[in-house]
Amino acid sequence: MLTASFCFSKHVTDDQERALWGRGILSWALARQHLDEVTAVLGQSRAGKLAESIVEAEAAIAKGDSAWLKTVWPVKETWRLWEGWVKPEQIAFVDIETTGLTPGLDQITVIGLADGLGNARAFVAGRPQPGDEPLDRFREAIKGFKLVVTYNGDNFDQPFIEKHFKDQAFRFEVPTLDIMWSARAVGLTGGLKDMEKQLGIIRGGDIAGMRGQDAIRDWGLWRSAGDLAAYKRLTTYCKTDCINLFDFATQVYRRRWQALYASQARTVDFSRLKGEQLTIF
Repeated sequence: MLTASFCFSKHVTDDQERALWGRGILSWALARQHLDEVTAVLGQSRAGKLAESIVEAEAAIAKGDSAWLKTVWPVKETWRLWEGWVKPEQIAFVDIETTGLTPGLDQITVIGLADGLGNARAFVAGRPQPGDEPLDRFREAIKGFKLVVTYNGDNFDQPFIEKHFKDQAFRFEVPTLDIMWSARAVGLTGGLKDMEKQLGIIRGGDIAGMRGQDAIRDWGLWRSAGDLAAYKRLTTYCKTDCINLFDFATQVYRRRWQALYASQARTVDFSRLKGEQLTIF
């Protein structure tokens, strides 16, 4: 989906992008090869500007330039980076548990971090138990990832984390994909746990049915009474949120890809129809 996208160019509207797919322009390479088809949709001036945007995009992708994507790629279309941008081990799945809902007033208790291979870690405030890590180590751990995936991270996880580390001027410097918006776009309803059930993602053990308020309760039990069972349940719950996001995002991506792209895309044998085309690239 990455190189089939033209939405990153400010010279292409949503309708025009779909029209390009409908004419068989399904990649940046085909746009280069068949400029006449692009011109038929966009007009000569906009087609030329799109050509320049594609050259810039290809150079950025070849260099692995996360900063370019963070700056240029539309936030609402970050879901398109799920395939074609990085390998699974370069995707960070992040989730937090807190004492409440207000950054700066309430505090982070746990930050969960997993990669696309299912390796999960927990960064815990106060006294992390063996196998877990202090909260402040998250800043170093997140380095090296090329894409950050959250559920409701735009409104919750990201502001909380950046507020917590404001004295260190921490910011997420790579593209962030809040998969909640795409999940809603494909018709899933409720919160993350509700949506997981709709996709057939089942949680077992003592975190089955557990929700955010339960995590707040378990933190209180751990802090006030040293309840190790509550601590373990809380950190397992947070890490599971992260691990499950891989399957969740994969299924949501496929549904959105089908609805937006596959339903519009048309494969055209340009060489058979009109021979090889000249290019201005």
